[in-house]
Amino acid sequence: MTFDMPHIAAPSMTPDSAIASFRAGAGETLQLHNWRDADWQQLFRFTTFRSVAPGDVLIRQGEPERTIYFVLRGQLEVVLRSGDGISMGRVALVEAGSILGEVAFFDGGPRSATAWAVDGCEVAAMTLDQFREFGKTNPDLARELVFALGRILATRLRQTNARLVS
Repeated sequence: MTFDMPHIAAPSMTPDSAIASFRAGAGETLQLHNWRDADWQQLFRFTTFRSVAPGDVLIRQGEPERTIYFVLRGQLEVVLRSGDGISMGRVALVEAGSILGEVAFFDGGPRSATAWAVDGCEVAAMTLDQFREFGKTNPDLARELVFALGRILATRLRQTNARLVS
C-alpha cells in the first residue's frame, strides 16, 4: 500500500468548533473533565488546525517529528510496518476525541507507526514548541494535559501488553 503525503486543506475548524468536535468524539478521552470551554480554548490557541483527505498519511513511521495530534473529526488507521519493511499490520483505529503521536512527542524518537485518514479528518496539531509556549502561559493546564496524555499512553501500553500475552 502506498501512502500519499497529507493534503493540507484550509481547515474548517475554529477553536469553538474544535472543542465541540473533540468532546463529542467517540475516541479515548483525555479525562480532563474539570476543563471548561475557556481551558480548551487556551489549548487550541496553541495548535494548528489541519484537514487530512481520505487516504492521506498524517504520520509516517520512521520520520523524526514531535507533533501531537488531537483528532477533531474522522478516523485514522494506525499501521505498523514489519521488519521486512513491506507488510503492514493494523495497530488501532483512532477516532475523533482522541490523540495521535504521543510516543514521539514524549521521547523525541522517530515515529513508531504510520497513521492515515480513513475518511476526511480534521486535527489540531501541537508541536513541542507550541506545547512549551502553552506551558509558559498556562502552567497548570499544561501539567494537567501531560498527565492526561500519560494516562492514554499507559492505557495503550496495557492494551498492547494484554494482546501480547493472550
